[in-house]
Amino acid sequence: MAESDGSGTRRLTVKAVFGGSFVAFTALAAVTGLICYLVIGGEALVSSLTSDVDLFLFILPRFTAAMLLAAFAQALLPRDKIARYVSEEAGSRALAIATAVGIMTPGGPMTSFPIVRALRDAGTGRSPLIAYVTSWSTMGLQRILNWEVPLLGVDFALLRFASSLPLPFIAGLIARAWPLRADERNEKDA
Repeated sequence: MAESDGSGTRRLTVKAVFGGSFVAFTALAAVTGLICYLVIGGEALVSSLTSDVDLFLFILPRFTAAMLLAAFAQALLPRDKIARYVSEEAGSRALAIATAVGIMTPGGPMTSFPIVRALRDAGTGRSPLIAYVTSWSTMGLQRILNWEVPLLGVDFALLRFASSLPLPFIAGLIARAWPLRADERNEKDA
């Protein structure tokens, strides 16, 4: 995705920015826009584009701040200490910590999954990792504050958050009860 420029600084490549998913979404948008124009007419197409620009301008400052927050949080995260408190042996405490950290982790998959990988490599148990991913994906504070509250209102956001709160614990308990693979058993016995 990024290449080093020789100074230790990593830069995005054109291929990474305008790769396959960008081309696919652009093609899908163009086809959908053409269908909109042919079925409904030019006025609907212009209205859709205007609405899209308005939404983009609404999202851009929030997204920029969120990405900065994600970068700083990832740099500050004390991975080795977190892994100590969220080992498989830490029990329910590990699930609670993983859930709280998942809620507070800003950014999208490009932020959270590298954190999951680093935590896993540092010795975090699989049930806390499952609780973390479930918490991040269902109750991320950044999404609640930047998306749900402004677009859907406080009441909806609170109800959805409260309804989702048990999910990371349930997922973590299922992961804990799930049989270990042979390679996981060998690592645990070693």
